[in-house]
Order: sequence, then C-alpha cells, then structure tokens
Amino acid sequence: DFGISVLCATRPLIELVLRRRVDALANITLRPASRVIGIVPMAGGPGASGVQFVNGSGRSETLDTDLVVDASGRGAPTMTLLDAFCWDRPQMTEIGVDISYATAVVEIPPNATTEWKAVLTLPDPPHLALHAIIVPTEDGHWITAIADHSATAWIETWDALLEASRSLITPTVHNALRYAQPPEGIRHYRFPVSTWKHFERLPRLPRGVLPVADALCRFNPIHGQGMSSASLQARLLQDVLHRAADEPDPIAALQSGFMSEVASVLETPWTMSTSADLAFPQTRGERPDNFAEAREFEAALFRAAVADPVVHRAMIEVAHLLQPQSRLQEPDIVRRIQAASVVQAAA
Repeated sequence: DFGISVLCATRPLIELVLRRRVDALANITLRPASRVIGIVPMAGGPGASGVQFVNGSGRSETLDTDLVVDASGRGAPTMTLLDAFCWDRPQMTEIGVDISYATAVVEIPPNATTEWKAVLTLPDPPHLALHAIIVPTEDGHWITAIADHSATAWIETWDALLEASRSLITPTVHNALRYAQPPEGIRHYRFPVSTWKHFERLPRLPRGVLPVADALCRFNPIHGQGMSSASLQARLLQDVLHRAADEPDPIAALQSGFMSEVASVLETPWTMSTSADLAFPQTRGERPDNFAEAREFEAALFRAAVADPVVHRAMIEVAHLLQPQSRLQEPDIVRRIQAASVVQAAA
C-alpha cells in the first residue's frame, strides 16, 4: 500500500462535483449552455478585449475581459486571434497515433474477483498493439475500454469486444468480462494525433490571452494524462497569479511567467505518452536520438518494479504526475533497476 488514493468515477459525476464546487465560489459566475464564438480583438493594439459567445437563448453577447484563459482545445480561438494580427502561429510537435478504442459500461458481476479493484493491461510493441483497462465507477459498474493503434480497428459488438480481449497480453480482462452481462451498447472514439502547440516559444502573445490545457497540448487520451496535466497547469496559473499581482503590469507578468514555466509541467506527461506511442512503428513522428536506449530503460524499469516496492512506488508516482520524470533517473532508483536486472539475468 503506497498510501496513494485513486478516485474512480464517471465523467458526468466528476463534472457535476466540479460544477457544484465552482458554483459555490462567490466571485465566479457560470454562463450555462453558452458557446464561445471567438476572442474579441483589442481596438488599440494587439490584444484581447473580451469574448464573444452565444448564450443559452441563442443570442450573441460580448463579455469584456482583462484576461482570457483559452482552454478550448480544437476550437483554437487564440490561433484565430494570432491570424487576425498577422502574427506567426506557434510551432507544433505532432505525434500521429491513429488510435481507436471501444468503451462499454457493465454491471460488476456478483462473482467478480476481489484480487484487484482496477486493472490496466499494456500492449507489447511492436508485436501487440491492443491494450485495455477496467475501472470501477460510483454506481456498481465497471467502465472497460479496449484500444488499438490502428485507424481502421472498430469493435461493434459485445461479442467482438470479448473476442478482442482474448488477444491481450494477459487474460485478466477477458476473465473478468466474460461473466458480465452485455451492455446496452458499445461507444467508440478515435484520436488521430497528439499535438503540442509551442506557444511558450513565441516571442510574444496578444495581451490578455493565455492558452492552457487542450489549447496548448492535446494528449493521446488512452494514457489518461490530459486532465491531470490541465490540473497541474491550473496550479501553476494560481502560483503565477499570486506572484504577478504585485507587478507593475500584472497581465504581462502573468503571461510571461506562465509561459516560461509551463513547458516544465508538460514535459513529463508528454514524454511518457509519446514514448509509449512511438514504440509502434506505424506511429508518425520524430523519434529522439536516444529512443532505443530510453525504451530499454523503460523495460528494465517495469521488470524492477515487479520485485522492488521502492521502484514500483516511484514509477506509480511519476505515472500519476505526483513526481517529475527525473525521479526515475535519481541515483537510488537507477541502482535498484540495475540490481534487479543483474538478479533477473542470473535467474
């Protein structure tokens, strides 16, 4: 027991709890059922003066702002604003993953195993691209997903999902699901490419605009790093806000302070997720010069984690973004990984 609690819940419950907490804050006003159209350019210079949106009644409104935090993802209002000022868009790093996955919600069978609460089955690149997960939810159900690094893979039925689970590297998921009642339907999702828009490399941003979360970096969702990364960015934003408040120009200080530090927040989840994806030869993207060496280290890390609880804890903490990836390169962890490799080689 590492003392790390993981809360498993459906997305609607997570959103409900977050909305209630935000709604309880006296200095925040929610505009439900509204859709942002774009950022309003500042009349007197390159910056933002507000946000134009369509309200719940279908009428267009403009909200005057000092700062627009753009977390809109694919909508890309910050990119559109750059175009309006004829400024260069940021460089982008793209990793073409072409992943597809099928998701089902099933009742936990009465005879379900008590040996685990959740299970993650990893792929075995380059030979096996399938991976799967089962996690419990708040209502006595499991959410299960099976993913494949293929743009054409598509699981349409429960029987097809069960058959696919037979091909996983271990039988754990299949053995659990074969006793479950078929769900009402299978949901599908495709994700073509992970993208890091390097706003942090731009010499300047329009005044009063700050891209965060998916507007800045979109991760392959199968790795579960998107919301965790966004949470770390929100914490960074809070810290920078406190520091910038006493500056002569708080808005400029906030923008420069956040952009100077955000890459360090993104580096760990980006490296972990893209490294796993680039292990498949069909993944499109530039592989670093030390990629083969990094993959060998990762394999040794997983083998050591099976036998060494200190290595296991470090790996879990990094995977859940509780520690930076540099934790795995610290001398005590490296020594333990090397020692485990020696023992396993002699076995």
